[in-house]
Amino acid sequence: MTENVRIVLGSVIEVFGVVLVSYFYARRFRPDFTDVIRFVTADLVPCLVFTAILGSTVDAGEIRDATGATLIQIGTGLLLGWIVLRMLGWQDRRELLLPATFVNSANLPFPLLIANFGPEALSRGVICFMVTSTAVFSVGIAILYGKTQLRTALREPVLWATALALLCKAIDFQPPDIVLRVPHLAGQAAVPMMLVLLGESLSRIGLSSLREAVVVLIVRYGSGLLALWATLAWIRPEGELRRVLIVYALLPAAVINLVLARRVGRPSDGVASAVLLTTLASAILLPFLLAHLR
Repeated sequence: MTENVRIVLGSVIEVFGVVLVSYFYARRFRPDFTDVIRFVTADLVPCLVFTAILGSTVDAGEIRDATGATLIQIGTGLLLGWIVLRMLGWQDRRELLLPATFVNSANLPFPLLIANFGPEALSRGVICFMVTSTAVFSVGIAILYGKTQLRTALREPVLWATALALLCKAIDFQPPDIVLRVPHLAGQAAVPMMLVLLGESLSRIGLSSLREAVVVLIVRYGSGLLALWATLAWIRPEGELRRVLIVYALLPAAVINLVLARRVGRPSDGVASAVLLTTLASAILLPFLLAHLR
């Protein structure tokens, strides 16, 4: 077994191992993670994002390319999903467009990027996450019930942490090391906690709508491959950004899609099944993908 394969397998086993432990614990004891979710998303993840960007060498050109590639991916998912739903006569099942389009852009990729490619890759993944999060709370909400919640997206602390870090980079300001010690330590805690929360979220999901889940699975990865082809052909990213964009194009559906569908009263069984099935598929796909990229 080569060193690259050992590193990839080790990172995948670690990541999905923590998810599984959390999954079975939550299935057994049904804990209330509401306050933990709020703490992780409002405090730990912004610290991780802030320190990752400050310590990176990401430039304006890469920010532009990462943003463009993420928008291509989202647009391709929406277009292919809309076509498939019309072909199947499921025009009224528009909630299925969300898991076909919006990927798990933080809980799963952040730990894998750090383990396999280091903090430089994470800082570029943060840009994809920021664009995806904004799109979910604007385009995603509009799909579900005809209006956006852009204000909700703009209230997310992680977006402001990203903006602040990018501003510091733009004006060439580096906070003193003693100031960065607290957010750096908090950011380190974010990675395992994100995996714990992913496992807890998956524990509340079942495969009750397998047909819809299979359709979404095909659209999710089909649109991801189409978007990736367009990105590599038109944007032509290089280095760490190229690796990150390949990973992000083939990620599973995000749990937030299910949360939003339930919040607005749309049928959620199909969305839940799609999130679970695409996550299971990613456990098989990602090791091969990461091994190829190393």
